[in-house]
Amino acid sequence: MSSESSLKSYINWRLILILVAFLMTVHYILYNNDYNPLKKEIPESQSHSGSKSHSGPNSRPKNFYDFHDMKAAPDSIETETSTADDTQSGKKASSASSAKTAAGKTTDGNSQEEYVAICLAVKDQGRDLPEWLTHHYHHVGIKRFYIMDDGSDPPLSTIQMDYGIPKSAITFHYQDRATRAAAMQPVFYSQCNEWHGANHTWIAYIDADEFLETTGKETLEEILKTFEPDELVGALGVNWKTHNSNGHLKRPKSCREAFTSCLVDSDEEQYGGTDDNHHIKSIVKTSFFGGAQNPHKFGLRDGAMTVGETGDIIHSIAWRSPITRDRIALHHYAVKSREEFEDKLLRSNAMSDPKSEGFWEYIEAMRPVEECKEMAQYKP
Repeated sequence: MSSESSLKSYINWRLILILVAFLMTVHYILYNNDYNPLKKEIPESQSHSGSKSHSGPNSRPKNFYDFHDMKAAPDSIETETSTADDTQSGKKASSASSAKTAAGKTTDGNSQEEYVAICLAVKDQGRDLPEWLTHHYHHVGIKRFYIMDDGSDPPLSTIQMDYGIPKSAITFHYQDRATRAAAMQPVFYSQCNEWHGANHTWIAYIDADEFLETTGKETLEEILKTFEPDELVGALGVNWKTHNSNGHLKRPKSCREAFTSCLVDSDEEQYGGTDDNHHIKSIVKTSFFGGAQNPHKFGLRDGAMTVGETGDIIHSIAWRSPITRDRIALHHYAVKSREEFEDKLLRSNAMSDPKSEGFWEYIEAMRPVEECKEMAQYKP
């Protein structure tokens, strides 16, 4: 009896081992990159039916979808956009010969109109985009925007609205939140430079609640060009000017017109030079991009440094002191209205580090403020 039982046990284990070997073989065939014949028969998974994926040895992640000149939902898009390979191949081309046409127009970075671009990581802030885009396109002179959509529902590229600028100036990338990194913002920034850096001399990395302002007589392009002769300059750090809610409970029509109260600049000694307005955001020279250390400061290649508007070297990881905004400023609408702040708490951010109720109390009640109406002058 024991001999028969041992035989049955042997046969059962043998069958299990054969089944495991079979399943491992099937898994290898389906997912191993070296087994191409069968993989070609398997359709790539897509988050949106009909969206085009980009393939090839240097392609971007398949969960990203690019849309130039977005005029319809993803399932009706039939046009293509430039890929990372296109970007690299155009690096040495002249502005006259390297113009590309896709759903929108992408011109080489040597052309005057796309000397500088903005890369924006954002989620569920479609209502904020028209004023933000309008300001930077018409008043700051930026003609290319890369909207890195961190899993908005619905995707920002599908929302039909008047952005106040040509839609051909906007390139959307969509990231499925099921496959995102925990801290997605630095990943987005690296992708921006990898895929699009060759098209521009500089890319600014700012948020949808941040508005650039050139405060003197120079344009943004003129400011940036003054730093080009110095090969040690790889990025420009721009100081924040932090706005509070101005007592608004509901979302106003325009944040530039409504929020005209700002935190007073502090001396470096008061808070150690690490409080709100000491923070910087960076405009990075694409040829020196090494990767985001955090949302504020970047690692740079070839020994390049981040400097302030006066050419002073910024050694810290996120702050600049003394604070100056004689040439350029970055207005940070940190909380906006109470309604908008509550929305902000719910959506978190691209660093998976959401603000808390304590942040509202800090901005609204714990810091001295002063009137700051300079942004209210811009129309539209």
